Amino acid sequence: MLTITPLSARAIEVTASGHFTAADMAPALNRLSAILDDMPRLDILADVQGQVSISPSVVVEELRHLPLVFRMIRQIERVAIVADAAWIRVVSRIEGALIPGVHYEVYARHEAAHAREWLLRHTDIPHPPGA
Repeated sequence: MLTITPLSARAIEVTASGHFTAADMAPALNRLSAILDDMPRLDILADVQGQVSISPSVVVEELRHLPLVFRMIRQIERVAIVADAAWIRVVSRIEGALIPGVHYEVYARHEAAHAREWLLRHTDIPHPPGA
């Protein structure tokens, strides 16, 4: 399941949990399109809860919306990924390294509060000291 919640005038939270398919992705992409119309610069807090699984149909759905995906990449400034599963954090770090111009930070669940503070620009320190 995917849910999108506004956090501020420039930030949203995307929560992912359980199994999701193209049927979940299509409405989420449509909602993102509307959000991008209202937010010329966007920060995203992605909260990936538990052990998620992704149907291959999600990739097909993203390819159908490729112009929107590229538009989103151009408008995003910060992404904070909070994930329970270590493999999600690893994949997120790789994704962040591949997307130029977007500041990605990846957090374990116990760092979620700091991730939110960084994303909402209450601090410019991506990770707390000693993390």
